[in-house]
Order: sequence, then C-alpha cells, then structure tokens
Amino acid sequence: MQLKLQQKLFILFIFSLVPLNIFAGLNLVNNESPGWESSSDALEEVNWYAELLQQVDSLNLKSGTKKNVENDSLSADSSANKKKPFLETAIEYNADDSVTFSLTGQKVYLTNNAFVKYGATELRAYYIELDIAKKEAFAYGIKDSTGTFIHTPEFKDGAEEFTCKELKYNFETGKGLVNEVITEQESGYVHSELTKRMDENTFFLKNGKYTTCDHPHPHFYVRMTKAKMIKDDKIVSGPLHMVLEDVPLPIGLPFGFFPFSSKYSSGILLPSYGEEQRRGFNLRGGGYYWAINDYVDLAIRGDVFSNGSWGGYLESKYKKRYRYSGRLQTEYHRNKYGDKGLDDYSEVKDFAVRWTHTQDAKANPYRTFSASVNFSTSENDRNNSTNINKIVNNQKQSSISYSKKWPGSPFSLNGSLRHSQNSRDTTIALTLPSLSLNMTQIYPFRSKGKSSNLKWYDKIGVSYTSKMENRVNIKEKKLMSSSLTKDWKNGYQHSIPVTTNFKLTRDLTLSPTLNYQGVLYSRSIRRRWEETLNDNKGGIVDDTIQGFQYAHNYSTSASLSLSPKIYGMYTFKKTSKIEAIRHVMTPSISVSYTPEIGVDRDKYYRTYKKDGQDIEYSIFDGSLYGTPTGAKESGSINLSLDNNIEAKVRTANDTTGNEDFKKVKLLESLKFSTSYDMFKDSLNWSNIRINGRTKIFNNKLDLSFNSTVDPYALNANNIKINKFGPRLTNASIDVGFRLSSSDFKGDSEEENKGDKKQDQIQYVQFDVPWSFSLDYGWTYSKPTVKSNVNQNIGLRGDFSLTPKWKINFSTGYDFANKAITATQFSLTRDLHCWQMTFNTIPFGTYQSYNFRINVKSSVLQDLKYEKKKVWQDY
Repeated sequence: MQLKLQQKLFILFIFSLVPLNIFAGLNLVNNESPGWESSSDALEEVNWYAELLQQVDSLNLKSGTKKNVENDSLSADSSANKKKPFLETAIEYNADDSVTFSLTGQKVYLTNNAFVKYGATELRAYYIELDIAKKEAFAYGIKDSTGTFIHTPEFKDGAEEFTCKELKYNFETGKGLVNEVITEQESGYVHSELTKRMDENTFFLKNGKYTTCDHPHPHFYVRMTKAKMIKDDKIVSGPLHMVLEDVPLPIGLPFGFFPFSSKYSSGILLPSYGEEQRRGFNLRGGGYYWAINDYVDLAIRGDVFSNGSWGGYLESKYKKRYRYSGRLQTEYHRNKYGDKGLDDYSEVKDFAVRWTHTQDAKANPYRTFSASVNFSTSENDRNNSTNINKIVNNQKQSSISYSKKWPGSPFSLNGSLRHSQNSRDTTIALTLPSLSLNMTQIYPFRSKGKSSNLKWYDKIGVSYTSKMENRVNIKEKKLMSSSLTKDWKNGYQHSIPVTTNFKLTRDLTLSPTLNYQGVLYSRSIRRRWEETLNDNKGGIVDDTIQGFQYAHNYSTSASLSLSPKIYGMYTFKKTSKIEAIRHVMTPSISVSYTPEIGVDRDKYYRTYKKDGQDIEYSIFDGSLYGTPTGAKESGSINLSLDNNIEAKVRTANDTTGNEDFKKVKLLESLKFSTSYDMFKDSLNWSNIRINGRTKIFNNKLDLSFNSTVDPYALNANNIKINKFGPRLTNASIDVGFRLSSSDFKGDSEEENKGDKKQDQIQYVQFDVPWSFSLDYGWTYSKPTVKSNVNQNIGLRGDFSLTPKWKINFSTGYDFANKAITATQFSLTRDLHCWQMTFNTIPFGTYQSYNFRINVKSSVLQDLKYEKKKVWQDY
C-alpha cells in the first residue's frame, strides 16, 4: 500500500475524530474487526499505522518546521530496500474486562485476567500495558480485601517460568525489570526484591534471598545484598548473612558462591566435630567426593581422634539403567585405648566390607547376578558404630550368586559364594565356591505336547542334580592361615532320581521311586587306635590319604498315600448373626517301604581294633556329603490330621434376602502328626507333633503354638523305655497383637450417605495417627525330669502428638534374666524445611543419645546442629 504523505495525514485526522470506544474491541488474532481477513492482514495494518506515526513524528510539528521525506533512490524490488517488519510475528492478547487502545494506537491496555503472547513468550496478569512501538509490556497484580496481592504477573519464556509482583519486559531484547520474584534453582529457591533480566540466562539481583524452603515466606534464608545469577549454573553474591525466622543471625560472609548443576560434581566433604571419652576429640566424615561420570562415583572419608585413633572409609555407587546398580562400602579402623606404656593400653584393628549388586529384571532373562555382602571383624560394629541395631546384631550373612538358564533346555547352572559369621564367638563359616548343575524333570517316554490319556510309562520322570562345594568353619583369627587340604572340606555330589505315580482311586496314590547317588572326594582316611596317646590312655589317629576317590550307591522305595477331605457344616437360625460354621478335616495316611539293596557295605567301611573289639568306621568320615550307602530294609506308616474351622457371618440386615456375608477364620490350622516304624523291635512310634495357628479380632491378634509329645515313659534312670507314658517335652506359644489408628477409621462421608441406618455403629474418626505392636513368647522344655520355662515380651510403636510431632519407641522384658531388653526412644519434629530428631537409649550397655536439627534439603546438608553422646562415653 503506497500512499503519499498528505493522504496519510488526512487519514490520521479522520481517525482522530472517531470515538476511542470503536477500537476497544479490536482483536488482531481473533479476527473480530471487519476488513481483516487474517492475522497477517492485521499485522500489516498495525505496521503501516506505526510507520505513519513515525513519519508524523519526524515532521517535528511542535517546532513548526517541516522536513521533507525524500524518496528512496534504491529500486523498489531491491533486497536492500525491504524494511524490517515492525513486529516479526503476531501478538495474541485478550482480557476479561476490557482491551483499550491509546489515542495514537501505539499502546494497548488490558484489564482483569490479561494475557499477551508474542512468539514463545507468554505473560499473564491482572493488568498489562502493551507498548507496540517499543515492544514492551508492563504488568502488575491487584490486592484483595485482605491486602494480599492476587493475579500477579506470571511469565513464561520457553522453559523459563516465574511469578512476581510487578514486571516490565522488552519482547525484542529479552531484557526486563522484575519486582519481588521467586524462581526455583536445583532444589533451592531464589527470592529477589528487584531483578534485572539481561537475557534468558543472566539476572542481577538486589536484596535477594536464597533458601531451600518452598514456603512463600521462607522460614530461613541467606540474605544477599547484591548478586548475579546465571540460570542452572551459579549465583555469585556480595555480602551475605543468615536469617532464621526473620531474625538476622551474626553469621555472615563478605561474598558467596552457590553452584547449581543437574550433573554430578566433585568437591570436598566437610567433617563433623565430636568428643568421646575413650578416643578423645575427633573430626569424622571429612574427605573428598569424586563424580567420575554419570554411572559411577567415589567418596573417600576419614576419622581422626586426638588419642591417635583413626579410620578410613571408601564408598562407591554405580548404576546403569536397565542393566544393573550397586553400592560398595569399605572401612578400616585403628583404635587405641588407654595410655601407651601402661597395662590398660590396647590397639585394635577393625575392617568391614559391604557390597550390594542388583541386576535389572530387563537386563537378561536367562542370566542373573546378584550380591549382598556384609563382612567385618567381630568387634568392628561395637567399637565404631553408634547404630544400636548393628551393635546388638551378632549374626552376619553374605551371598554372591550367579545363575544361567539355556532357553529350550531343562538344564541350569548356579554358582554362589556364601558367608556366615557369629560375632559373639568369632566363628566364620565360608562356602567358596558352591556350584550346581541341575536338570528339571523330563518325561523321556512321553510324546511332545501330550498331556491327556497318559499311559503308565508316560508318567515316568527323570531329573538330575549335582553340587560341588568348598567349605570351612573356623575361628576368625585362624581364617587367613587355614590350610586348604587340612581345614577346608570339599567334594562333588550328584543324584539321578526316577519317579512316577499311579492314581488308584481319587484319593489313593502309589508312588515308586529309584534313586542313584554318587560322590567324589579329594581325600579319604584310615583310622587306628593308638595306645600311647593321652598319657597312655589311648586315642584315635586318622591318617589322611590324598587322591580323588569316587563312591556311589542306589536305592528304591515305594509309597502309598491317601488324603481325603471331610467336611462338616452346622447351620444357625436365620435370625442369628452367624449363618454357618464349617469344619474341614484333612486326614492323611501314607505307607512307605524301602528294600535292602545297594553297593556292598565293605567297599566304603573299615574296622579298627580297640580293646580287642572291631569298631566300624567309614573312610569318608567327616567329609562334606557323608558316605553313600545302600538303604537298609525299612518301612513306616505316617499319620497326620489337619483341621480348619471357618464361620460365615452376616454383614448387613437386609430384609430382601440379598444379604452380604464374609468368611471369618476361627482356626486356620490345627495339625497332629506322627509315624510308626514297622521294622524296629521297640520304640516304634515317633514323637507326636501338634501345631496350630489362627488370627482373631479381625486379624489383629496372631496366635501360634507348637508342642511335642513323647509317647514313651522314662525309667528310674531317666532312660526311655518301651512303655506307653506320654510326656510333654517341648511347647511354645507366640502371640502378636497389632493395632493402629487406621483400624478405627469409619466410612467416608460419601459412603455414609444412602441407605445407612441410624442404628448402625459409627466409629470415631482419629486425626492423630498411631500404631503399636505387642509380642509375647513363652517356651517350655522338659526332655527328662527337669523343666525349663522362658518368657519374653516386646513392645514397639509410634504415634503423632500433632501432624508435626512423631514419637517412636521399642522396649521389652526378658523374664529369665529379669532385665529390660534393648530400649530405644526417638522424637521427631517436622519444621517444614527443617527437621529435628532426638534419639536415645536411656539405659543399658549401649546407653546413648543424639540430638540433631538440620535442613532437609541435601543442597544445604551441612547446615545443621548436632549434639550426641555415644555409648563409648559412659
């Protein structure tokens, strides 16, 4: 559109005569004004109008002088003659109350829920003043009846978002001036009274605050007079000081540096200060953290004590997504107690290794590897730990395992390393390694895919198991000097069982088996009696014969079993709350027989002379898997009876007959079992075992009991004789009671609506969560005439005094020792962005306490106060 200057001035004069309200409803994007077919047409009109105003301004009408506008000498179609558009893209804007243009048209005023979008930049506020010529926006909120600012500016530019009290922003340069803004930076929050935005990443702050508290009015912060912030990188500040609950603390620095990074970063680990009675003043946990890469890190820490004791820690975590993850921890301590040169001086060396490794389930469906290692010297936890659970735990186990399956094959390979340790008697049991090759049961005579109309030979199944191990059970001090040939036991064992079964009737089954087993050892023994040993009292001498030796044997057996189910039902009247009680009895009887077959016994057994008598022994005595021997003729009858009692209870009083019922277990199980050996000449009956368990009071109370009854009497010498006289030899009762506030929660308001009757029970709504558990154990033992009774009780629980206060406790009592067991008490206070904890063991061997108040965020984890006294100080 090419117009002469005089024409443009005439159009401007005509526009000035039109009332302003004509332009109040124009919307450049929504295409509401006539004559604009699209947003690009509207943009062209706005650009033309703005150019017209600029030309009018260039005439300098106020001075009364004219300036001629010279025509451009460049060709119209020359690229150099093309002017840059006034607006590079369309502006979208609207408001709920009004959209008003200024007299010159260069400004737009938007009121109530105003919105402006220019490219990727969006702005929302109660009021926005848009200067089209300068490409600037000014926005602010409004106060409500309480004086609180609402509908404050919300700014968004790509990934950058923040809210503020007042904003002035230039869409072209990206610069802006912001009042009272809050932005989030890597788990922290930056508050600024005045912010100058230089670009999308650089900001200058005046009277700023840095905190990890997400409250609009933070409970604590670091006050910065002036600072420069580079988004997602760092804050560099001038003088700063700490403010807690709006009270400035006398803690300040001339400058500050706050790094932000979404990646791992290396740095120094600050130590904590403490004091112990035995080891003196200390600095603990200081060191260096090394972020090796995105998959693995390394932390090195150390402890130093004033009496010369020291300790070192090495910890590494690693993770590869969809493959594996793990953590390795090692520690070494050298503790000195007492004064050097005196009798009470001692020096103790301790170490520990902990390793966990987990393979992701998606990594490999046919191969797995896992590790859970917890190995240390026996005194390590007692000398160096302050955790009561580690101190009182006398058992430690470790396991490293590997397994592999071959797809489409019944074979699988398993390997493991196992460790078991008793820190009370310093005994260590190691299995290093254990390997097994197994084959699941296959049916060699069955056609592939056949599952019905099976012949007797189709049910013949064959499987294979094998195992190779190397074990030792030794004291901790002797482990490193142990001999592989003398102290370690090793061997290889495999077996091939062949089984089948025949269903004679519905509940009667015949199951014959044939089993072959073999062992391979690296040594055997030859035993003799030596008269000159033990001051001529005599003793046994075993001579070790080195060399591999294989031994095998086989056996067969058959069993006939009957396991029917017997039901009994008692139905109550229709007016009763209980509909019926059902009793299910499951008797079981089985008869098994094993003939006397196998390898000749003389092949693996020898004799030695003692006092003129021949005493038999096995050349594999003390070996890993014993001696494979052929079975002697034997047969037994096994009897058992299991009982289950349930009640069917009405849950609603519905006269329509469509009543709701629920099952209640009165007795989950009550089982009696015993057996009779048909080939013994006396004492044929085994002990009668009675086991029972149930849950009552809506599963709040767990009850289990076990007992053993010996059916035979004792003579005057307390020796069992073949005479009926049942005796209770062992019994135990365990009771566990659990209760919490959630058990008393009633129905929600929505559930209470509808057909609920007024006479139904309404439960109290507890607002304070709590829970506790009570465990009681009773054991009785009387193998002969002397009985022994032990009792213990344990109590643990937690409850919230308020939503912010939490109390945990655990204690118990040992009736045999007449003493209170390990007791622990803890108190926790949630201070929103802070946390306060108090833990104590008020009495006993490991008496201690620990008080700590700290910031929750890991970014400021060193901002804390801690006061403690460990058990070593008492």
